[in-house]
Amino acid sequence: MPVPELSAIEEQIVLLVTEGRSHREIAGELGLSLKTVEWHLARAGRKLGHAAALHDRIREAGELSPDQPQRRSER
Repeated sequence: MPVPELSAIEEQIVLLVTEGRSHREIAGELGLSLKTVEWHLARAGRKLGHAAALHDRIREAGELSPDQPQRRSER
Protein backbone atom coordinates (compact mmCIF):
# COMPACT_ATOMS: atom_id res chain seq x y z
CA MET A 1 0.00 0.00 0.00
CA PRO A 2 1.66 3.29 -1.06
CA VAL A 3 1.89 6.08 1.47
CA PRO A 4 -0.31 8.95 0.27
CA GLU A 5 1.28 12.37 0.24
CA LEU A 6 -0.40 15.49 1.52
CA SER A 7 -1.17 18.17 -1.03
CA ALA A 8 0.49 21.55 -0.54
CA ILE A 9 -2.70 23.07 0.91
CA GLU A 10 -3.31 20.08 3.21
CA GLU A 11 0.25 20.35 4.50
CA GLN A 12 -0.10 24.11 5.03
CA ILE A 13 -3.36 23.73 6.94
CA VAL A 14 -2.02 20.89 9.11
CA LEU A 15 1.03 23.01 9.94
CA LEU A 16 -1.18 25.95 10.95
CA VAL A 17 -3.28 23.66 13.16
CA THR A 18 -0.13 22.38 14.86
CA GLU A 19 0.79 26.01 15.55
CA GLY A 20 -2.46 26.34 17.49
CA ARG A 21 -4.54 28.24 14.96
CA SER A 22 -8.30 27.68 14.89
CA HIS A 23 -10.04 26.49 11.76
CA ARG A 24 -11.70 29.89 11.46
CA GLU A 25 -8.34 31.70 11.74
CA ILE A 26 -6.85 29.45 9.07
CA ALA A 27 -9.79 30.07 6.76
CA GLY A 28 -9.38 33.82 7.13
CA GLU A 29 -5.62 33.74 6.67
CA LEU A 30 -5.76 31.57 3.55
CA GLY A 31 -8.88 33.14 2.04
CA LEU A 32 -10.84 29.88 2.22
CA SER A 33 -14.23 29.04 3.61
CA LEU A 34 -14.41 27.28 6.95
CA LYS A 35 -15.95 24.24 5.19
CA THR A 36 -13.00 24.09 2.77
CA VAL A 37 -10.49 24.13 5.62
CA GLU A 38 -12.41 21.36 7.38
CA TRP A 39 -12.58 19.33 4.15
CA HIS A 40 -8.80 19.58 3.65
CA LEU A 41 -8.19 18.61 7.28
CA ALA A 42 -10.45 15.57 6.91
CA ARG A 43 -8.57 14.47 3.77
CA ALA A 44 -5.21 15.00 5.48
CA GLY A 45 -6.42 13.03 8.49
CA ARG A 46 -7.42 10.09 6.31
CA LYS A 47 -4.09 10.18 4.49
CA LEU A 48 -2.10 10.42 7.71
CA GLY A 49 -4.17 7.61 9.20
CA HIS A 50 -3.29 5.39 6.23
CA ALA A 51 0.39 6.27 6.61
CA ALA A 52 0.28 5.43 10.33
CA ALA A 53 -1.41 2.09 9.61
CA LEU A 54 1.25 1.23 7.03
CA HIS A 55 3.99 2.17 9.50
CA ASP A 56 2.43 -0.16 12.09
CA ARG A 57 2.21 -3.05 9.62
CA ILE A 58 5.85 -2.66 8.62
CA ARG A 59 6.97 -2.47 12.26
CA GLU A 60 4.91 -5.57 13.15
CA ALA A 61 6.47 -7.46 10.26
CA GLY A 62 9.91 -6.56 11.63
CA GLU A 63 10.85 -4.65 8.50
CA LEU A 64 11.38 -1.32 10.27
CA SER A 65 14.67 -0.98 12.07
CA PRO A 66 14.66 0.28 15.67
CA ASP A 67 16.43 3.49 14.64
CA GLN A 68 13.57 4.53 12.34
CA PRO A 69 11.55 7.49 13.61
CA GLN A 70 8.66 6.56 15.84
CA ARG A 71 5.16 7.94 15.63
CA ARG A 72 4.20 10.33 18.43
CA SER A 73 1.95 7.71 20.01
CA GLU A 74 4.95 5.36 20.36
CA ARG A 75 7.16 7.84 22.22
